[in-house]
Amino acid sequence: MASTPSNRLRVTPSNSPFLPRPPRSAHRGRALPEPRLSLKRVIGTTCASPTGFDVAQSSFAYVAGGAVVVVDVEGENYNQRFFRARPTAVPLYSTSNLAHSQSTPTTTPKANDGRNRIRESPHGAGDWADSPSSKTWTSRERIKAATCLALSREGRFLAVGETGYAPRVLIFSLEDTSSERPLVSISEHLYGVKAVAWSPDSKFMASLGSANDGFLYVWRIDSRTGAAKLFQQNRCTSFIRGMIWMGNNLITLGVRHVKVWKVEEEKAPSPTKQRFGADVGSPAQPQKTLPGRNTLLGELIEATFSCAAAIDDNKAVLCTEAGEICLLDDTGKQSKLTKILEIGFVTTCVTIRDQVIHVGGKTGDFSTLDLKLFLAGTVSCILTTSKSSVGLLGLGFLQNNLVTVDSEHSIDIWNTSYVPGVKGQSTTRVQIPGHGHAMHGVGALPQPNAPNAAFYTWSRSGNIVLWDTNGNTKESFKIPLEDAYFENESDPGNQMSVVKTTEGAKYFITGDKLGILKITDYETKECVLETKAHSSFCQNITVYEDKSRFLIATSGRDRTAQLFQRTSTGQFELFQTLEFQAKVIQVLIPSADKVITCSLDRSLQIHEVVSKDGSTHELAVIPIRSLPLKASPTSMTTTADGKSIIVSLLDRSVCVFDIETGKLLNSFKCTDESGVESVVLDSLIQRPATEKEPAFLLGLSNTDKSIRIYDAGTGSFLDREWGHTEAISGVTLVQETEGDNKVISVGSDGTIMIWKLDLQDQIPSSADRDPSPVKDGLAAVKAPLRRVLSKAELAEFPRPSSASSGRRSPPRTISKRRSLYNLNNSNLIRTPVAPAQLSPSAIAEDTPSRRPSASSRSGSPPVSPKSRTSRRPSLPALRKPKSSTNLRGFGTLHMATEQVCRTLRSYRKKLDSGDAVSEDVLAELDQELRLTSLALGDRAKQSREMSSSLLDGLLDQYSSRLMSMLDDKLRLNSQSSGREDTESPENLNRPSSSGAGSTSTTSSN
Repeated sequence: MASTPSNRLRVTPSNSPFLPRPPRSAHRGRALPEPRLSLKRVIGTTCASPTGFDVAQSSFAYVAGGAVVVVDVEGENYNQRFFRARPTAVPLYSTSNLAHSQSTPTTTPKANDGRNRIRESPHGAGDWADSPSSKTWTSRERIKAATCLALSREGRFLAVGETGYAPRVLIFSLEDTSSERPLVSISEHLYGVKAVAWSPDSKFMASLGSANDGFLYVWRIDSRTGAAKLFQQNRCTSFIRGMIWMGNNLITLGVRHVKVWKVEEEKAPSPTKQRFGADVGSPAQPQKTLPGRNTLLGELIEATFSCAAAIDDNKAVLCTEAGEICLLDDTGKQSKLTKILEIGFVTTCVTIRDQVIHVGGKTGDFSTLDLKLFLAGTVSCILTTSKSSVGLLGLGFLQNNLVTVDSEHSIDIWNTSYVPGVKGQSTTRVQIPGHGHAMHGVGALPQPNAPNAAFYTWSRSGNIVLWDTNGNTKESFKIPLEDAYFENESDPGNQMSVVKTTEGAKYFITGDKLGILKITDYETKECVLETKAHSSFCQNITVYEDKSRFLIATSGRDRTAQLFQRTSTGQFELFQTLEFQAKVIQVLIPSADKVITCSLDRSLQIHEVVSKDGSTHELAVIPIRSLPLKASPTSMTTTADGKSIIVSLLDRSVCVFDIETGKLLNSFKCTDESGVESVVLDSLIQRPATEKEPAFLLGLSNTDKSIRIYDAGTGSFLDREWGHTEAISGVTLVQETEGDNKVISVGSDGTIMIWKLDLQDQIPSSADRDPSPVKDGLAAVKAPLRRVLSKAELAEFPRPSSASSGRRSPPRTISKRRSLYNLNNSNLIRTPVAPAQLSPSAIAEDTPSRRPSASSRSGSPPVSPKSRTSRRPSLPALRKPKSSTNLRGFGTLHMATEQVCRTLRSYRKKLDSGDAVSEDVLAELDQELRLTSLALGDRAKQSREMSSSLLDGLLDQYSSRLMSMLDDKLRLNSQSSGREDTESPENLNRPSSSGAGSTSTTSSN
């Protein structure tokens, strides 16, 4: 019985109300800048089912994170190509509607419906690609995984299905070596693409969404260009495990589900000439749905079908997870499913070649079946049975080879006569390099080194693999780990947590979950040191090595940092343990005398390495500075010169501190190119500037699973890339001998991605006109001359000599005009009597330096700038004594006296220091003191308000104290210069007390 069409049938969305325009030509559009990070190689695979692996003629393809690797095999040689597309990639061709389908949705689309995605709309993608919003990625849009793929039978096209936010179906041309721009991008599936498949004649391509998506689309493909057009569609809400073509029929299989879909192409109508003036936009017939019919499962109603392979246009072999091998026959009106035999193991993949059915299992079992006996329904059709150490996830035959993908993500190319699991057979094997396990970290190897490798990776099980930048394995070895069982943890096994290497890769230093530190010699593979460094989980290791010292620092979850050194005998020993109040995130040794740590209590500690006098091997670490941080740190690194430290924080910012002073030099947010979204950076690496490239900061972010580059000086965003579908375990920077920089990133998905880094500034060129030549001979085009002398340079010049006689006038300063209402009452002059009782002579005598000014004429508030006319001050305002001296220069005489007293007190304290003072300056100070004494005497005679006894005592006390201190200072200066004392300051004429007038006494030695 044919299925009825659903009311939720979707038509191809049209986001623009206007007619679609052809894509903009590449010559007319603005050229986008080349990415600074470009993917060059992918190592490993994320294939977990037959939908992520396919073969065609002499090529096979498999998924690897966010990319697809296509391998062309010729004998024992192979060539790899990589295909991926950014979320903002603009396809060459747009998907179009059928001629008779609706162009505008009849219902309101949902918020996450593909009909609302203007950026990914098939209509006008080339026209809208230059808008700023089209280049903005959100965190959800960047995380995409290539989960399924399919190769066309003739080997011309590649279809890739994605999973994640706004998933796509991408169609690439295999005629290109590698491509980041697809031919077609289909964005009809909302929650993910489960499987894609090509018809045997490559005229149709089917894409099936996940169970939440619930739609199956059949697309008509142009054989010349690869352009796609929606042909038929229907609902499919079951949990699907696979999809294959059987002639013109499409078969979907999964959990208690086997369904056959009839794809019938309508006969083309006879061409008719269109009449002039006919209505082109007249409504046509509704679109025909994809008919499908469920297969009766019978006794297999509870079975889960895992894989299938087509025998001919009407028959196919289906396998279940329980090991049942079934035959699907569609020769009659109703498809029939027959169980032939039980093979006895969980089946994961099946393929047919030369009348033999090959079946692979999850636990490593492998069997071959005779096809003729199987079609006849004979149970004893099994030819061979074997078992290997690893399970099979993918299986396929090329023209002259057999390709297998095992459960350890290893890809092998065998000859066609090879049977997996059979020992002693002579065969050729070509292995695609891969780590085999989920990688936990990566590190760069110092050059040169003995294995001639560029970087190394390690897994939790202790496997260490050395690689070159071409993706070839140089060597692999395993560090044995001690077994442990934890009562409170579900995983009882021990695991390796961190690996570091020394200069020349002589030693490999490892730490594990138990806190055990091991130092292994690379050449002999012997353990030099094995010690319990931490109570649990060694998280970080850093190494410093030069001619004088060899230091190793480790940190763990036990809030401690352990410091080791290599002695003169070549042994490693612990010389100090540093304890902290919180867990130590990272420890660094930037130089032979510095140790830097950061912890979760939002602090950065700088320690100094010191040694005992006479014994350079007895070391200790002393804390010298602690810097507070705004948030908890995640990673840190030092600059190449070792003068600054860069710290990334949990508040999504990066701070740069000076190591010597602890001063914050720079701080910036880790934003994207739009400056909107920010992320948390980890695994920081700083590279200094060169002649061709600026200094940059490299890091990874698991917020959006991206690799980012920022300018180390300004903090500006440079570039970012994505490709890993799971958490990024580590990133490192490798510099080749040719000067090229390669970025290596590893992920928990088991893939290694090698990126080429190019930070050379791209100078935009104009093809319309040539730049005008610069005339160097004209002075107008040259930069103006500037020579500004600093204060230090001006201080070297001698000051002009003062007048030989007379009093020195104090400098007159022009103060800012203020309002009397803003002055503090404590700073105003106190008046003992009312202003009306003071005589003009008394006022003039009390303030001899007062001059009439505009600031002292009015006590009113400042005039508003909106007012053009000035108010005449009232008479009582002129008589207020508060406006007399507070608006000029030093202030009142009382304030000036207090200021001089404070200056003299601080000066006496500085005289006790050992700083040298020139004799000219001391003579000038003595002269100023004498003049001040004379002025005080004159003041006392005029005012007669100061007590003579009080003034005498005051002057005698300060004069004698000052003179004695000046005598001591001059005597010390004379002795230090080696000159004899010719004349003491006591020989100078000094005034007596102010009450005695200006008479002075003279004393001689």
